[in-house]
Amino acid sequence: MKKIIILLGIPGSGKGTQAMRLVDHYGYEHISTGDLLRGLQGKKDLDEELQQAVDTMLEGKMVKDDVVYRLGFDAIRDALDAGKGVVLDGVVRNNAQAERYHTFFQELGVADDVQVIEIALDDDESFDRLKARIASGYQSRPDDTEDILRERIKVQGNAALEPIKAFYTTHDLLAVVDGRQSMDAVHDAIVQILA
Repeated sequence: MKKIIILLGIPGSGKGTQAMRLVDHYGYEHISTGDLLRGLQGKKDLDEELQQAVDTMLEGKMVKDDVVYRLGFDAIRDALDAGKGVVLDGVVRNNAQAERYHTFFQELGVADDVQVIEIALDDDESFDRLKARIASGYQSRPDDTEDILRERIKVQGNAALEPIKAFYTTHDLLAVVDGRQSMDAVHDAIVQILA
């Protein structure tokens, strides 16, 4: 069993849901940059860099890589030091981040303990799923509006995911699951990959 599971997928693909199911299944720590950032909202003692990152996130835009590394690396180290594996959800958002995380894992000596899994979904279905959440009154994120959703898909959709997938394919780390399946079927497919 790999110590580090990286879930890739565009907004609405079910990364967060599947991450929580894996956490329950394996007892791993769930690390999401978005959750780490949202956890900073309203805190009064933030330095300027972190406050700007929170504001950027609330606009539906990408947060600077340095902040992503700062938050993500600390959380990963803490989990591994505690003897836990980690499920990374929405942590790798561009090719530079994929490369930097790979280097970080090499530095920690855990690069052979990484499995990357894409939950594949097309951009149109992503928007429909996210819009349906708003219409049903369920907003997984307090910043969900149709305009923000369009911006998120534009910035974090399949076009942005392609170079990340290429990087992980080159390193023979990527497996792909069809995200159009039921939540249970997606979970079962992921568990099979990890077995």
